[in-house]
Amino acid sequence: MTAPPSIPALQGTLRALQEQISAAAGGPEALALLHRDAAYAAMEIGDTAAAMTHALSCLDLARAVNEPSLKAKAHVILALVQAEVYDNIGAAHHFTLADALVRAAGDDRGVALVAVNGAHYEMERGQSLAAVLRLQALLDSPQVRGVLIGPTENLLQALHINYLISAAGAHLAGEVLLGAVLRQVRVSRALLEHWLAHRDELGQPLRVIEILEALTLVALMDGQAGHAASLADERVSLAVQADGPLLVGRALLDRARVHEAAGAWSAMEADARQAVLAFTAAGHELFATRAREQLAEALSQQGQALAAFHVQREATRQVYALYHGFYQQRALVGQIEQQARDAEVRAAAFAEAALRDPLTGAPNRAHAMQILAELHVQAQQGRSSAVALMDLDHFKRVNDTYGHAAGDAVLTRVVQVLRAALRDVDCVARFGGEEFVIILPGVSIRDAEQVCLRLGQALSALTWPEIHPDLRVTGSFGVASLREGVSLTALLHEADAALYEAKAAGRHAVRVLVR
Repeated sequence: MTAPPSIPALQGTLRALQEQISAAAGGPEALALLHRDAAYAAMEIGDTAAAMTHALSCLDLARAVNEPSLKAKAHVILALVQAEVYDNIGAAHHFTLADALVRAAGDDRGVALVAVNGAHYEMERGQSLAAVLRLQALLDSPQVRGVLIGPTENLLQALHINYLISAAGAHLAGEVLLGAVLRQVRVSRALLEHWLAHRDELGQPLRVIEILEALTLVALMDGQAGHAASLADERVSLAVQADGPLLVGRALLDRARVHEAAGAWSAMEADARQAVLAFTAAGHELFATRAREQLAEALSQQGQALAAFHVQREATRQVYALYHGFYQQRALVGQIEQQARDAEVRAAAFAEAALRDPLTGAPNRAHAMQILAELHVQAQQGRSSAVALMDLDHFKRVNDTYGHAAGDAVLTRVVQVLRAALRDVDCVARFGGEEFVIILPGVSIRDAEQVCLRLGQALSALTWPEIHPDLRVTGSFGVASLREGVSLTALLHEADAALYEAKAAGRHAVRVLVR
């Protein structure tokens, strides 16, 4: 079996990912996934600041691509980073956003991915019952088929590993498990035992350690102390091979729990001492504190009350230090997130400004073409819409006679009048100069003709006392249908031809081109 990757190997993986990101060889979607992988790698080595930076970059790119499943993946990694610094509110918020995105998109695999990661987060917080119930809800839902979509091994394995760890954790904490959960425990245990027996076929070397952790807890749950000890021994051996102090510490901590269940206090003491050293070397004082608490319990059970007191006092001191350290770490991660949020607000404002006509505030040509592109897709699926090009009649005379400031005032008020006369879903965009495009989603060409006649009447009825009592403004309209089999270029040519006919008819007219 391949040895699990060491911490130096994980650091090398992170550096390689960062080099690929710097090269930026792929498109935004590929780059987003590289940032996501880098965030996971940074978390593996405990660099939460780097993990947050990469996770936020992943979300920024996912939003640019505007693909719901990719955005959900970004929210999941953000949730996990925030959970790492004990920002439970932030983590829950991002999990909720991710779940809403994948459900709205009908992405069954995404629903499964969010559930499995959400359960892992709850397990790490000691919320074992909540985790197993979340996974049971997934297994009982139609979305469970998402586990079998795409590359299935990793997600399927993670689902059953998390199920067993959370179910066993809840049982050992004194929770009463439902019959459905106990039945699923048997199914999941059989799967993990099969994978363990065929470990050379597993895609991830670290997966064996996770499987051993789950099976050890289930053996404890079933009162199989000897089997649990054997599994725990193998896990410690593999963790040592991986050369990762955090992996070693967690394996020793769980084996100490097995010794505790068997009343083997001296063995529990030895593992707890080694776990303290491993966690300290890994810079993970939270787990070091847990190991000190186990050590204090083992010493107490052996009648060494004074030694137990000193160890427990050191654990208490470390808890105070942890509070300080976690607040600092959360502040750093929060600062990075706030900087990204500020940048996102600025970027959104610039993006919005780029799609607006600065004079009238109406959408500009670029924005109108985006809307037309979306409606063109719908038209190919049978949902027709209508488009009209409108030109203000003899507008040059307004500028020449009353000045450009008056012309600007006319354009601005025309936009206001047209907007007020249309539905919220309709769009009035300035195409340039005195030319506008009116987009009417889901409207037939004959109904669009009536709409344009009404708009033309509204314009001609306007009075302009602030400019000149004699000023009158009218418009000519050319209407075409956005329908199946017609390109956007052909549509705009049709509308332009109809507009030309309206002008040739004397202006202040509506013409429809039907082909």
